[in-house]
Order: sequence, then C-alpha cells, then structure tokens
Amino acid sequence: MQNTVRLKISSPEIIEAYGCSWVLRRQRIDVTRWPVIGEELSVITAPSGFARRLQTFRDFHLIDAKGQTVITAATQWLLMDVSTRRLKPIPPAIAALETDLAPAAAHLDRPTEKIPPPTQPHLSKKFEVAFNQLDFNDHLTNSVFPELMLEPLGHEFLSGLLPISADIMFHREARYGDKIEAVAGIIDHPLHYAHALLRDGETLATMHTRWQGIKGK
Repeated sequence: MQNTVRLKISSPEIIEAYGCSWVLRRQRIDVTRWPVIGEELSVITAPSGFARRLQTFRDFHLIDAKGQTVITAATQWLLMDVSTRRLKPIPPAIAALETDLAPAAAHLDRPTEKIPPPTQPHLSKKFEVAFNQLDFNDHLTNSVFPELMLEPLGHEFLSGLLPISADIMFHREARYGDKIEAVAGIIDHPLHYAHALLRDGETLATMHTRWQGIKGK
C-alpha cells in the first residue's frame, strides 16, 4: 500500500478518480526458508509490468539482515468497478507507469499454468464469511482465502509442516454471510496438495501447495 501511495495509484486514490479498486487475481509465493521469531526483515516491492490493458503485475521480496531473499511473491492485479463489481481496463495514466519499471531481468517469473481444483478432494470444511474477514472493497480479503483453504488439512498436518510454495488463483469474490466450503486433495505426492474454495458449486479460488517437515518434529 505504501508503494502504491507513492505512485499515486492506491485503491483509495483510484476509487476517487475512477470509481475502481485493485483486486488480486493471482499470487505465487516461493519460500527459500521461513523467518524465525524476532528476525529483522525488509519488504521490497515494485510493479513489474502490464498486459492487455487489463492486468498489472507486482513483485514482492522478503529480505533478511544479510541481504538474502528468503521469500518472494509474484502477483497479478485487475481493476474492479466498485459499483458494478465488474472488471475495467487500466486507465492510460496508470499504464503510463510502464516506462518507469525496473529492467525485465529483475522481475520474477510470472506464473502461467492453470491451477485446477482437486480431482479427488478427500478433505473439506465449511465456513460462513464473517464481517471481520472483509476488506475495504467489502468482500472477503485475499489473505483469508488461503487460510480457509488450508483448514481442511487439520491441526496435526499444519503444526508439523510448513509450505514451501503456494500458487493461488482468485476467481470470484465472496461477500458477507456467504456459506462457503474449502476442499483439498493430494495431487501427485503426499506433500503436494490441490485446494479450492467453493460456494454452491461455484469456484471462488484454487490453490496448489507444496510442503516440507519442520526441523525437530
């Protein structure tokens, strides 16, 4: 948010100017190692491109005190009309920022593969969207989607392993009071899972995760 404010393209500013707000379409997180409690870290973020007048991309790097990257996130964003809830083209004034991007060699690879839901979901859990889970767009905030999709894995699994990658595709928004269901199933390895968040058979989000055991457990 601080970076978009400096660029004068934050959601509050473009809501006022265009009646639109940024919505996250896709996020791929890759973990080299997990930080430890009390560790000092820095977040570096910058826009990394545009595509077809509808998509913009932003990279995130989590850096430790030695200057080493420990986690990265490549993200894709769209503009949503806050009144109609429909997608809108990126205005030329925002697309003009493409001339100020970092060199392409500095950008993270953009995920291109589809993220299908689990073909044989053997785990599931139901929820109802609560008020405290909403963001300023008045829909289920992005960070809660993966949290809910991980819940079917259960306490024993989640307390004994850590994700080393997560690739998430956001398909539709969820609103206050919606009754939703998270499902999960193994893909091709006991530590490789496919996840989906559903509402009455409609897919709200899909995710693929890979895991490794926590040392000492």
